[in-house]
Amino acid sequence: MSGTGVDLHPYYQRGTNALPNVSFGWIKMADGAAVYRKQADGKLWTADAHAALFRRLGLPFGGYEFASASTDGGRAFDVLWGECQRLGGTGVAPATDIEGDGWNKTNATARGRSFCSRARARGVRPAIYMDLWLLQACRPDEWPEDPVIWAPRYSGLKPEDGARYTGHYDVHQFSSSGTLPGSAGSVDMNRAYTTAHLIGEDDMPDEATFKTWVSQVIDSKLGAINAGTRDTVRYEVLATPHDPQDPRSFIFGDRNIVDILVELLRQAFAANAKADAVAAALAELATDKDITPEKMQEMLTKAVAESIQVSGQLHIEPISGPDAQATTQAVSQ
Repeated sequence: MSGTGVDLHPYYQRGTNALPNVSFGWIKMADGAAVYRKQADGKLWTADAHAALFRRLGLPFGGYEFASASTDGGRAFDVLWGECQRLGGTGVAPATDIEGDGWNKTNATARGRSFCSRARARGVRPAIYMDLWLLQACRPDEWPEDPVIWAPRYSGLKPEDGARYTGHYDVHQFSSSGTLPGSAGSVDMNRAYTTAHLIGEDDMPDEATFKTWVSQVIDSKLGAINAGTRDTVRYEVLATPHDPQDPRSFIFGDRNIVDILVELLRQAFAANAKADAVAAALAELATDKDITPEKMQEMLTKAVAESIQVSGQLHIEPISGPDAQATTQAVSQ
């Protein structure tokens, strides 16, 4: 389902009472890690009214947050996704909007990937909007989190015209001067060229795209080990069918599971595990349809202990960092 969409601000497009020729939309629901609320004209403005309109019309919609470099992207996602769930806006990928002053390639990439990583840990494919020059500098279409790309370019031009942006995009914001019945101000208009923005449509990649992502994860996290061992791990992971009808796909067909698995593998090889022992553990994992992160940890710990012939207890630490608990919980559910 491609088509025309809008993105609405609760205050600047207040009063909107119809959505003619609109097939999807985003609503501003947060400023960084704070729910959007504006007191003006004797009234509190929130995303609720626009959300009610989309629900009444049966149109898919999601939320976006206006990002700031001073707020944590993971926390911002949690706040935004909470609002999306409260308002029923779970039909369109939740988006971060990175634009304006104060951004550069480094902080925009860090903020964007933090938001996207948390979304993936929650089992949701995120969307990212950036000023066009930032899109070209950061190239989020190449990030391992694989966000939906939302690119702006007006005056009848497409993002790629004049090589201003050379990457992939899914949604083009083509105008900031659209109109809607009742709206207090002009409206941003968007055109979708894929269905990636729709949750439940293209949120699972095809096999080739998925395997490219897995290879990137393996290379980035296992970069310190020798190429032969990386190739062994890559073969064992990618040899598992990426087929929704095959129960083994639950293990390696889910990005969150793969990310946790490869982090555990990194720790295993740091403990001098042998590649053949780890490969055997991977093969055993691939036969278990009820795999959990805890079981992966147990099996890999056993493989490491056996391969380096240690006595006593050896324990591979769970993933560390602020997102570890949320990631494990999301995959376990």
